[in-house]
Amino acid sequence: MSVQPSYRRDFWVRIVVSLVFSLFFIFLGSDSFSGIINGVYFWADLVSSFLLIFMVISYISLLSGYFDQYYPWNSQLTTRLAYQLIAGILIPAAFVLGYMYLYLFVILGFRREEVPFFHTEFPISVLFIIFWNIVYAGYYFYQESKQSKDELLSLKAKLFTLQNVKTGSDVIPVLPDQPVSAAGEEENDFIETGYLNKIKILVAVSGNKNIPIPVETIAYFFKNGNYTTLKTFQAETYLLNHSLDELMKLLEDILFFRANRQFIINLKACHYFTNEDNGRLAIHLLPVYDEEVIISQKRAPAFKEWLNK
Repeated sequence: MSVQPSYRRDFWVRIVVSLVFSLFFIFLGSDSFSGIINGVYFWADLVSSFLLIFMVISYISLLSGYFDQYYPWNSQLTTRLAYQLIAGILIPAAFVLGYMYLYLFVILGFRREEVPFFHTEFPISVLFIIFWNIVYAGYYFYQESKQSKDELLSLKAKLFTLQNVKTGSDVIPVLPDQPVSAAGEEENDFIETGYLNKIKILVAVSGNKNIPIPVETIAYFFKNGNYTTLKTFQAETYLLNHSLDELMKLLEDILFFRANRQFIINLKACHYFTNEDNGRLAIHLLPVYDEEVIISQKRAPAFKEWLNK
């Protein structure tokens, strides 16, 4: 993952910063603002300083955007530090030195002892260059964090959530929540089925995509924490927002069986079953599930009868 170059997004920021720091350097060490403004070189100094600062921070912005793509901080820290030090600090500092030498001594004709630039403004300029490198490094990590959050939200959005259950063009409404039985109750209290038209396709909605899932391709449904999950025979997994009780009212009871409070299984997904203690049955599924699906003693006769339908 890499963030996009930031130098194209901060043009006006660079304009304002250049103007503010131009005035800062011009008035640095001066006791008379009016004397500076009315001075012979005020406008020349202002324009010169503005252009210099704008070029420096634009260069750092452009350089940082390039490095963010090819030498990101989070994966190539050592290389990035070295490149940033050389290209982001030393080169701009040398440019500032050359630019001001040209402006002060060649264009304006000052002598070295007349100009305090090398003792005052230049060290501050280097600190400014370092500061602006840190600003863009901080902006990179901000964008990286923001992009990570956006990608996480995008991934969550792509989890297939069953929002509509369709039979042809009819939409079956979400059924009201059913009261949950106490933990000690037997599993023969499941919701009765048969009064609704049975469905052939489940339509999973993800964003603006409607993904039809043929019911016969679903191996089993199971409860996973607060969610209902289905798994197809191709081992594809989708999250649903419907309870197992609701699904049993929509599924063909010849094809699907409510094994317990956690599972609805497809007949074709029942690989084999074994007899357990106290008349219970252990179902082994395909695709493979990590644990055996246990059918209670009271549900076992119904399961065997279902197999013979």
